[in-house]
Amino acid sequence: MEEEVLWCLGIWEQDTDYTLCEWFEDNLPKLVKQDEVRFFYNQYINSWSKVSCTIFAAVGMISDLFNYQFSYDEIKEIDDMSYTRWRIKGQGWYVQSAVKLVADWWNDNKKLTEKYWKVAYYRISKYDDEVIENVIDKLYTLDTNYQGNKKYWEDKKDWVLDGTDFWPATYGHSVDIISNNWKRSVKDSWSTNQVYELKHPVSQIKCYGSFLYLYTKVAEDALEEIKRLNELKTKIVQVIELNSAIWNLINDATYKNSLHKMNEDNRNKLKTVEELLTKYM
Repeated sequence: MEEEVLWCLGIWEQDTDYTLCEWFEDNLPKLVKQDEVRFFYNQYINSWSKVSCTIFAAVGMISDLFNYQFSYDEIKEIDDMSYTRWRIKGQGWYVQSAVKLVADWWNDNKKLTEKYWKVAYYRISKYDDEVIENVIDKLYTLDTNYQGNKKYWEDKKDWVLDGTDFWPATYGHSVDIISNNWKRSVKDSWSTNQVYELKHPVSQIKCYGSFLYLYTKVAEDALEEIKRLNELKTKIVQVIELNSAIWNLINDATYKNSLHKMNEDNRNKLKTVEELLTKYM
């Protein structure tokens, strides 16, 4: 299909989601499945779904995680719910908002969670190449977005994206990053069976968003504790960052030493929280 000038995602990004750091990622179990693409969804076959790429990308993550085929009726149910969460009718949406919505829909579906597991979600920085590659090698699917144009569209026609710089953008889109035959690849819901290889790490592709998202399996009785620990981890990280910013602004040596000691204590607390989280992986 030809490129369209279409914005189907919001470009605002938040940096307060639960972060998957390198030490924590090491404890992710490798998924037991074949390195192949099994689930495709075409967002372009229905009028209601043409601007719902963020929903489809998040749905794709869960399909790959649980080996579960969503019906388009189920996806439409999720899509309809997005309009109760401040999405404007007929417009695209934010990646992180869609990731949260799809997780909530799944975790609230008792029939599915009794058969499978519940899910938690994590954010990974675009620049954490080692973390991203390790997660992909463990056969997890990642959700991200990019801002493309005709050059991007033409580049990937041979099923390999070779370029890294595509500007100015004429459309925005959300996709899944996967392992396909042990190659870093994109699975795109823009049309059926569209998978192309990424020649370069995500960090080097300038038009890709700042964050990628990941779903992990969690037991029924663990979700609230994981949520509590992740919220605590987020607060500790924010305090460390604030103390570091203040440390750089002041000249008082005593106060600097005090802030340094506080951050040492906070980093020890952070390690303890991360160790507790690994019990649920």
